Amino acid sequence: MPTWRTELPPEGKNRGYDLKRTPTSAPLIAIITSTELLVCDTHYWHGRTTPCERQCNAEGRTIDDTQCPACLEKAAWRSHVYVSAFDAKKREQFIFECTTHAAKVLKEYHDAAGTLRGCIFNATRPKQTPNGKVCIITHAADLSKTFLPEAPDVTAALAVIWRLPRKALDLTTAFIDNMPHPEARHPRATHIRPRAAPLDQMRNQPDNAGGEQTVGQIIAGNGELRKRTTPA
Repeated sequence: MPTWRTELPPEGKNRGYDLKRTPTSAPLIAIITSTELLVCDTHYWHGRTTPCERQCNAEGRTIDDTQCPACLEKAAWRSHVYVSAFDAKKREQFIFECTTHAAKVLKEYHDAAGTLRGCIFNATRPKQTPNGKVCIITHAADLSKTFLPEAPDVTAALAVIWRLPRKALDLTTAFIDNMPHPEARHPRATHIRPRAAPLDQMRNQPDNAGGEQTVGQIIAGNGELRKRTTPA
């Protein structure tokens, strides 16, 4: 016999976050739940997206790229901007990705309002091509009439989405602990569900990033191992 309840199940460890980009043929409309933009340079390397590991200054200029295997192989990198957003129609939260050029309007909104939280954005590709230019229009939401969930830790969510090793998760934790506005942060365990394994399990597994290996070297090594062990 089924067990009936009158309350919705609590949102917690069983909830994950998808990474969404602006679709080709339809607009993406959502309300930003983050307070700040998060910028990260990434490579498409060894068949997957991985963060660039070169050292940069505050403006993003390269100081040292010798610790990034993808850079050493002359793989192209590109800066992307990430925020958490809430789809009011589907009642779900996700991570939105766009280029720094498209995010200029989000930066302008943040500078004017002092926060991105509560900003409604409408992202489209006017030419309706997969890699076409993204156009974003923003305006303020009426939060007195709209439910807006608390924002997740976007850095930790991306670490899980990108399936980074334990070393990267530890570095992400250190980054989060030093972020401004601590009152706006919430425990990752109540907001993020990894796609492959629970976050606690990933953190407790043997550290594949031991020694001086970088995240990129681990990804490259894992890729080579898969090629060697895949049956013909």
